[in-house]
Amino acid sequence: MPNRTDAVLATAFTVLGLVQVTIWPIADGVVGHVYVLGTTLPLAWRRTRPVASALVSTAFWFVPTDGYPILGFVSVVLQFFALGSRGRPRAVVAATAAWACLATVVGTLLGPESPVAAIGAAIAVVAPVLAGQLVAHLARQNAELERLATRLREEQRRAEESAVEAERARIAQELHDVVGHEVTLIAVQAEAAASALRVAPDRAVEPVEAIRTTAHRTLAEMRGVLDLLASDDGVHGATEDVREVARRAAAAGIANELTVTGAPDERQERARLAVNRVVRECLTNAGRHAPGAPVTIEVAWTPGAVRLVAANATDLVAVPAAGRGLTGMRNRAELLDGEFAADVRDGRFTVRVELPL
Repeated sequence: MPNRTDAVLATAFTVLGLVQVTIWPIADGVVGHVYVLGTTLPLAWRRTRPVASALVSTAFWFVPTDGYPILGFVSVVLQFFALGSRGRPRAVVAATAAWACLATVVGTLLGPESPVAAIGAAIAVVAPVLAGQLVAHLARQNAELERLATRLREEQRRAEESAVEAERARIAQELHDVVGHEVTLIAVQAEAAASALRVAPDRAVEPVEAIRTTAHRTLAEMRGVLDLLASDDGVHGATEDVREVARRAAAAGIANELTVTGAPDERQERARLAVNRVVRECLTNAGRHAPGAPVTIEVAWTPGAVRLVAANATDLVAVPAAGRGLTGMRNRAELLDGEFAADVRDGRFTVRVELPL
């Protein structure tokens, strides 16, 4: 089916050409009319069947005439621009253009024009074809750019969604580290208070006071976490020193022995925060899963790395399935290009973390 616009254009060109050759004949008898019909009607298919349309119209250029339709040059430009922009494959387009050049040169030599006009006639074929191919190339480039832009927008949307998910995971991990540790301390102190109330109620005052203090500290810790998450570098607002974490755990009933050698400098705040959180998690896990088992923790700061080893007695025979605690420690280590390992040997559960500085 021809394009509707092209069909209207071809009809208009044909009617005008027929009127012209009727008033001012360009050949004997009906030859001029046939020439007009053959060279203008194919315009109706110039965009839907560009190669066939060009071949049909150029076949009539061999018809000898004493002149040309007034819109003949415009027809040639439209016909071969469509061939260059829509014709496929390129080899067929080149062959069709070469055939048209031959036809226009022969037709010009058979007509009333001087032989030198054949050069202009060939240019009238080649130039629209090249212009059409250039326009088609630019259109393909624009389409590719649009495709890439669409893909980029999609990738950007996915990246934003991933960032949101990562931030949610970060918030969840920070809250787990803070709340999980403090609630474990409260649970240990509450058990002590309950035992004291049954035996000597006056001895329950100290663990109850400890519960109150821990609850207030938990609220402060949560506010600190929110400040940490809101900070630009994710470091400022870090929690207390690791020694204070161990001391409070021991006061709450989680026996531990902490050894710290060396110290971080101000450029190693991220590593200090990670070590702090890992120690918290180790103490929390021991308090939950191995109550009464002392925890030994060694933290060694060196110029090139910080190494942490935490161990406690356990009834486990293998490392349990990774929960939020183990996963959180592993993620913290990997985030700083460090290493994390957990194993059970000779009845002891051991966590090892090494972070490069």
